[in-house]
Amino acid sequence: MKGEKSFDRIVLATDGSEGAQAAVLATIDLARFSSALVRVVHIWNLELHHRHGAWDVELRGEAERLVQDTADQLTRAGVMAEKEIFRADNKHIAASIALIARDFGADLVVIGSRGLSDWKSLFEHSVSHDVLASVDCPVLIVRSLPVEGALTTRRILVAIAGGADVAPAAKAAAAVASAHDSSEVKVVHVLQSIIGAQGYAYFENEEEAEAALEEAVAQLKTHGIKALSESIRPAPVAAALVDAAAAWNADLIVTGSSRMGDAGSLLLGSVSHALLNRTNLPVLVAARS
Repeated sequence: MKGEKSFDRIVLATDGSEGAQAAVLATIDLARFSSALVRVVHIWNLELHHRHGAWDVELRGEAERLVQDTADQLTRAGVMAEKEIFRADNKHIAASIALIARDFGADLVVIGSRGLSDWKSLFEHSVSHDVLASVDCPVLIVRSLPVEGALTTRRILVAIAGGADVAPAAKAAAAVASAHDSSEVKVVHVLQSIIGAQGYAYFENEEEAEAALEEAVAQLKTHGIKALSESIRPAPVAAALVDAAAAWNADLIVTGSSRMGDAGSLLLGSVSHALLNRTNLPVLVAARS
């Protein structure tokens, strides 16, 4: 199975954490059989490591070893890699990653996540959520290492709402599927049920859901990807998607996104934000629509 588009220029942000190591494994899974170039990036946090106006030599050495070891791990797996250390204060880590991604012409950013809850990520400024708000290209957020074996992205669950998010989600899913000859793709749509003030109610019908699913399957087909599809009865969307991913034994969830910031996603119920706090699966948030 080969799509016409793959991820060719990938920014991999690392801080040496378990989530960052999981992100390395995900990058290897996506890039090892392609000609992709990966830029390994570590953001040197000036608030932690800048002492009296000078770089701490020992800590600088640790940062250099981190990016070198990560680049070496990628190279041993057959992935082309280069490295960069960038200096920024704590408030500008995500903005620095976004700047590097734009300068590099990245078509994917991969980053590990600590999996903070909504309230914690709102007040502690989760870097992964801030990166989502700062870049336009797809972002793959990886939380945990596999229990055993290698991290894989072969079974891809694509969550679509309909409208403008269908094409970016299909394109992102096709890029992942093109990394493996044996990928399987399933598109799901959760039927919408909205109860508003003063008795206003909206219930999406099956015909509308099927139309959205058919559009997504057709979009995937244009990239050379075959896909199953399923509509899901009305339910809280993130919870329904997590259940669907578990039932289908998915390796990865792909979703569209409006790319709202933390406050907006908390108040307006961003599905991607909720997903990141409900699942340990990698979540690929498609390009901004």
